[in-house]
Amino acid sequence: MNKFQKTIRKLGKVEDFEIKNNSLVLFLIGPSLFIYSHFINNYGIDTVKIQGARELFALLFLIVSILPFIFKQRIKHYFGWIVFLIMLLFSHHLIINLSINDFNIQFLLGFYVFNFGAILLFNNRTFINFFLVTTFAHLLQKMMVSNIDTVTFKAILSSFTLLYIFSFIILSGSTLFRKKIARLNKTLNKKSKLKTLDLEKKAKDLQEKNFDLEEFAKVVSHDLKTPLRNVLALSNWLQQDIEDNNTESIVTHLKLIEKEVIQMDLILEGVLKYSLQNEVSSSNEKVNLDDLVNDLKRLCENDKCSIIIKKELPVLEINKTQIQLVFQNLFQNAIKFNDKEICKVIVDYSLKDEFYTFSVADNGVGIEEKYYTKIFTLFQKLDIEKDTNSMGIGLSVVKKIINTNKGEIYLISKLNVGTTFYFTIPV
Repeated sequence: MNKFQKTIRKLGKVEDFEIKNNSLVLFLIGPSLFIYSHFINNYGIDTVKIQGARELFALLFLIVSILPFIFKQRIKHYFGWIVFLIMLLFSHHLIINLSINDFNIQFLLGFYVFNFGAILLFNNRTFINFFLVTTFAHLLQKMMVSNIDTVTFKAILSSFTLLYIFSFIILSGSTLFRKKIARLNKTLNKKSKLKTLDLEKKAKDLQEKNFDLEEFAKVVSHDLKTPLRNVLALSNWLQQDIEDNNTESIVTHLKLIEKEVIQMDLILEGVLKYSLQNEVSSSNEKVNLDDLVNDLKRLCENDKCSIIIKKELPVLEINKTQIQLVFQNLFQNAIKFNDKEICKVIVDYSLKDEFYTFSVADNGVGIEEKYYTKIFTLFQKLDIEKDTNSMGIGLSVVKKIINTNKGEIYLISKLNVGTTFYFTIPV
């Protein structure tokens, strides 16, 4: 939209309350026109009528008054123009009618009332000024070519000038008030949108927290309850062993109790680590991923594991601990679930549509497609995971970190060939 079109729309734009008021006034003008002209034509002096003009303008006022109900919000950018043009047209018609009726006082009073009311309907000074100048010029021209006496000429001229001065004073304040209302509406709309966005964010955060709470409830009701029951049973057996003075059985049961306590500790540590990734940290900083990943590479690489970084990684503004956890967990998974003689891990990235897409590929055992969703769920382990020290929280933590930072994570895998994890981070 060019500058001229924007100016036109700005001039014609009216507020919702103005549309309602103007529509009502325009709707009443038609009947009022008929009633007033009826009294003039039947109870006053002989008058000259322009045939069909009254009916035409009454119909036009009616049509304009119902336009907002037909076009609704679309009309608000042009309704000011429509009201201005029909009022300007009818005003000049009234001047012609005044002229052919020798500036009869009855026509003159109606003309004054209409012009004062018309100005009150305008929504900006541009319309008011143009209306005043053209109407006054037209009226003056008609009076100068008429046969009215000097006293009448001066009386009409002075009264009409006074009317316009009063109208202009009133409308100046009204126009400023309209602008103030428009600014307030704009500010309120902006605040309303910001508040809505804030509420939507809070609703989303609340939904995520509710989900985490449900996950925690599952952990407490199932994962944590099982080792607690085992500890209770083992303690009862231990008590019996002490009574029987069975030293060998006591040692065995104590080791089993220790194992169950370690299991509970892993579960609680996993819940804590998972819950700490709920929000984007306020301590974000510029992180050189190339340095960070190379440091992890030196820690994870050995004679049986090779980590290849295909190109220099970018600098990100992110929480360093979180992004380190992401790569660390992906590296550990790639190494842990690898059945090849030499484990290979390849790191790469690309930039597209304001997002970095990182990939961590391995040549491990692969993952069946039916497990693609399950592996990201808290405390969900695949059948291939035999390590008792693994609680199935690594990838769930990775997913939470990526989602919290407005990214996504997904994978492509082929059994006995390898798996590639992809995750996105906004620039």
